[in-house]
Amino acid sequence: MDSTPTWEWLEGYPALDFANTVIRRGWTEHELVTTVADLESWLDAAALPAPRPDAVTDEDLQSFLLLRDPALRLLRSAAGHDEWRSADVGVVNDALLSCPEVAVLGEEPGVVESQMIGSPRPFAVLLARLAVEVREILAVPRTDLALCDAPGCGQLFFQRRTNQAWCGPPCGNRARVARHHGAGRQH
Repeated sequence: MDSTPTWEWLEGYPALDFANTVIRRGWTEHELVTTVADLESWLDAAALPAPRPDAVTDEDLQSFLLLRDPALRLLRSAAGHDEWRSADVGVVNDALLSCPEVAVLGEEPGVVESQMIGSPRPFAVLLARLAVEVREILAVPRTDLALCDAPGCGQLFFQRRTNQAWCGPPCGNRARVARHHGAGRQH
């Protein structure tokens, strides 16, 4: 039986897709990227902010998780569900500084291209660009970043309405069913 996760993206925003590689089953969190094959599968499915590396290694998997965990905590903090930790900020900033790039003029008027300084590995570039995506969300106060509180979800998402509590209709249905079953037991 294939244990590679299926990837159901809620938003298509690279930072949220990155963070949402941890999910809940019931109220317990589960890691979806535990092997190189899982990471390869995620790279194939995700909206990536940089070219997909041809192959990844165990070292890349560890680097992915070492950036993802602090990014997840910071994004949850911005959504009001975790503590803002300076150590996590340091990890994201280190990823940003690891692959500096500059904007250079393109071949036509009005075109600006990004050029890396040096020759970083493709996976390092991808992690740096994921850190940029996380920074862009966290750099401005956001009132629309939320954590889906439905049983079995826990995904970060952008609210489309101010009173939106769940990432989508399936989670809303699950939450209402759970609430209904809980109310039935109290009678």
